Amino acid sequence: MRSYLTIFKQILVIIALFTIGIQAQATHLRAGEIIVERINCQSLTFRITVLVYTDMASGVLFGGGTLRLGDGSDPDDDGSKGFLIPDVSHTPRGDLGEDVGTASYSFVHTYGAPGKYIISYIEQNRNGGVLNMDNSLTTTFFIEAQILVDPFLGCNNSPVMLIPPIDKGCPGVAFFHNPGAYDPDGDSLSYELTIPKKDVGTTVDNYRDPNRKEFFNQFTYSNEDGTGDPTFSIDNITGELKWDAPGDLKYTGVSEYNVAFIIREWRKIGGQWFPMGYVVRDMQ
Repeated sequence: MRSYLTIFKQILVIIALFTIGIQAQATHLRAGEIIVERINCQSLTFRITVLVYTDMASGVLFGGGTLRLGDGSDPDDDGSKGFLIPDVSHTPRGDLGEDVGTASYSFVHTYGAPGKYIISYIEQNRNGGVLNMDNSLTTTFFIEAQILVDPFLGCNNSPVMLIPPIDKGCPGVAFFHNPGAYDPDGDSLSYELTIPKKDVGTTVDNYRDPNRKEFFNQFTYSNEDGTGDPTFSIDNITGELKWDAPGDLKYTGVSEYNVAFIIREWRKIGGQWFPMGYVVRDMQ
């Protein structure tokens, strides 16, 4: 029979291997968006940038996910539908909170013909502890943007956001976030809420808006003025996200929520409005 010491050592090895596996899966993605910039209006060449905000405490680098360009191409193998982004180191952003960092990857791509292209990025996994979806730690992070390439409508770039997608709210005080978006081409922008996704056409599991009663103590569940239930909305014209108001958390410490919204760009030509594309911001 094996000695208790031998069995104990084997148990420790199993625990160690299990812990290593958990650490390998522990990850970092808090928020992000895709920026599409046309390099030359006389060609179909674009600079595509995936910009993410990370949990640096995880020790996991951004990268290893799949970037799809919307035309079925791969810079390494034309038979593939995407390619892997290499690992990219983080830049600490202490101004946004403890253990928050940024990372980005840019790629120049030339499309073969005019058209409407949906560019997307998917990576394992989101950071853990997000309250308003199930199992955020094992949920893939997915963002997308659409760009219209049409010579009759002119040069087109995606909207750019100046305000980072990491923000903080306080109990009992109305929370506001504006992405500070503008369009390099002067196109008009509109905004709408959407549900964060984990893949193409697939939303995260059991998403709930952050104003749901389940997240707060019932006796402090109200808007800032104490005149009704909390609300969660976005202004379709200004892009101001409003949560009125966070309540006392029934969980200890800081809690995290993820939300997402779409910024659409519109161009008016000859009295008619044309949709030019959109960007999805997934924020925490």
